[in-house]
Amino acid sequence: MTRHGKNATASAVYSYSERRKDAKESGYGTLHQRLGADSVKEFDCCSITLQPCR
Repeated sequence: MTRHGKNATASAVYSYSERRKDAKESGYGTLHQRLGADSVKEFDCCSITLQPCR
Protein backbone atom coordinates (compact mmCIF):
# COMPACT_ATOMS: atom_id res chain seq x y z
CA MET A 1 0.00 0.00 0.00
CA THR A 2 1.31 3.43 -0.85
CA ARG A 3 1.83 6.34 1.52
CA HIS A 4 -1.21 8.11 0.13
CA GLY A 5 -3.46 5.25 1.16
CA LYS A 6 -2.04 5.08 4.69
CA ASN A 7 -2.38 8.82 5.33
CA ALA A 8 -5.85 9.21 3.84
CA THR A 9 -7.56 9.94 7.17
CA ALA A 10 -4.65 11.62 8.97
CA SER A 11 -5.76 15.10 7.95
CA ALA A 12 -6.88 17.63 10.56
CA VAL A 13 -9.66 18.75 8.20
CA TYR A 14 -13.02 16.97 8.50
CA SER A 15 -13.82 15.95 4.94
CA TYR A 16 -17.21 16.11 3.25
CA SER A 17 -17.52 12.34 3.05
CA GLU A 18 -16.61 11.94 6.75
CA ARG A 19 -19.26 14.52 7.71
CA ARG A 20 -21.93 12.74 5.66
CA LYS A 21 -20.95 9.33 7.07
CA ASP A 22 -21.08 10.57 10.68
CA ALA A 23 -24.38 12.38 10.14
CA LYS A 24 -25.92 9.24 8.65
CA GLU A 25 -24.69 6.99 11.49
CA SER A 26 -25.70 9.32 14.32
CA GLY A 27 -29.02 10.42 12.82
CA TYR A 28 -28.20 14.05 13.59
CA GLY A 29 -29.97 16.55 11.37
CA THR A 30 -32.50 14.15 9.91
CA LEU A 31 -35.68 15.87 11.10
CA HIS A 32 -37.06 18.66 8.93
CA GLN A 33 -39.62 21.02 10.44
CA ARG A 34 -40.42 24.68 10.30
CA LEU A 35 -40.04 26.69 13.49
CA GLY A 36 -43.16 28.39 14.77
CA ALA A 37 -43.34 32.13 15.39
CA ASP A 38 -43.35 31.57 19.15
CA SER A 39 -39.97 29.80 19.06
CA VAL A 40 -38.11 32.77 17.54
CA LYS A 41 -37.48 35.69 19.88
CA GLU A 42 -38.13 39.29 18.93
CA PHE A 43 -35.19 41.45 17.85
CA ASP A 44 -35.29 43.74 20.90
CA CYS A 45 -35.82 41.00 23.53
CA CYS A 46 -33.33 39.71 26.08
CA SER A 47 -32.05 36.18 25.37
CA ILE A 48 -32.36 35.13 29.02
CA THR A 49 -35.71 36.55 30.12
CA LEU A 50 -37.33 37.14 26.68
CA GLN A 51 -38.58 40.49 27.98
CA PRO A 52 -38.28 43.61 25.79
CA CYS A 53 -35.11 45.63 26.44
CA ARG A 54 -35.47 49.02 28.06
